[in-house]
Amino acid sequence: MSDTFQFIERARLLLEQGRVNDAVKQIKNALQQDPDNDMALALYARCQFDQKDFDSGIETLYKAIYIDPENSYYYYLLAFGYYRKNLNTQALEKLNQSIVLNAYFAESFGLMGYVYCDEKNFKLALEKANEGLATDPNNITCLNVRSIALNKMKQTDAAVETMEHALAQDPDNEFTHSTIGWNYLEKGNNKVAATHFREALRINPNMNNAKQGLKEALKSKIPPYKWLLQYSFWINNQDKKTRWIIPLALYFGVRILSTAFNQSKSTESIAGLIVGLYLLFVLTSWLINPVANFLLLFHKDGKYALDLTEKNSAISVVATLFVGLTCLLISYFLQAGNDILSTSLLTAGIAFLVMALPLGRIQYPLSFKRYDTQNKVALGLTGLGILTVVFAFIYLPVAIVTGACFLVIFVINSWVGVFRK
Repeated sequence: MSDTFQFIERARLLLEQGRVNDAVKQIKNALQQDPDNDMALALYARCQFDQKDFDSGIETLYKAIYIDPENSYYYYLLAFGYYRKNLNTQALEKLNQSIVLNAYFAESFGLMGYVYCDEKNFKLALEKANEGLATDPNNITCLNVRSIALNKMKQTDAAVETMEHALAQDPDNEFTHSTIGWNYLEKGNNKVAATHFREALRINPNMNNAKQGLKEALKSKIPPYKWLLQYSFWINNQDKKTRWIIPLALYFGVRILSTAFNQSKSTESIAGLIVGLYLLFVLTSWLINPVANFLLLFHKDGKYALDLTEKNSAISVVATLFVGLTCLLISYFLQAGNDILSTSLLTAGIAFLVMALPLGRIQYPLSFKRYDTQNKVALGLTGLGILTVVFAFIYLPVAIVTGACFLVIFVINSWVGVFRK
């Protein structure tokens, strides 16, 4: 049994060092000697979570709980697995079980606060964070949750005070720096946010949350991106019903206003301006992310922060936009001399420009089966776009049909996406 204990302790140390695969080897040695060791099983589940295998980790934890059903920590870990799978109802159920077994384990309250933040119930998230802090005033998880909830509730001073306290307790905590970074980013202060994200990455270079935050902070130097990011923060802080009502209200509001102004010749230009601004807003919201990522390719920090999908999407979208605009420009100059070629180039140019929209949604490496439905739709739309370009020079009527199919599928998918969020 002493060998089993040594294997577990080695695995725990290796896991803390981020050497997950080495930790798994030690745990398997422990389980080979003692298959019913619940501590080894719980540690194995943590490794599986680190490897993003949440289903296997949850299954492993149920085995540990069967052996020791009174261990509150196992229910907390189980809740964490459900939380990472976006199964918030199951996560809350397990957290409640954990708290019943041990009402003084602050981490359970902290994780519950994170779940309520995801549910946009910031008031309840704050209550749970405060409950956890009542048992452990220096708990970093609860302090982070409290800061997030206060920031979302526009209680800025209290949020800053909370994070200053968290940093005082543990100035080298990457989660705290990342939380502060996101708080400042939401307030529009991308410079201070970037400083905290860099500090989080200095402490833990593999922290994805901080990497994502740093990218957002760097891209926020581009005014349109900064404005749309603030809009994104605002709309994502609303409840699910409001999140799909707002785009609908905006769309129908534009339709009503444009129709009203179109009734008179003197106000027709205002109607055109309203529709133009709305289309500019929509197109910018679709394309600004890959275009901003393209600019990051030339930034000393940004180029290392981008992943394979972001790099390839940025290059393909910008290249497609460039080719599309070039085709339109050539078409314009050929209009008087060669109507057929000019029409083909015009059709191809429009197809290239519109094709940039799904290209920004494709995941890499390319796969039709590996990713979600949205990736499949994006690949299908890109295929239709390529067919439209090809037939624009071979047989124009087919290009018109494939182009129409592209637009219908794209519009339907876009509106379905609004209700899915």
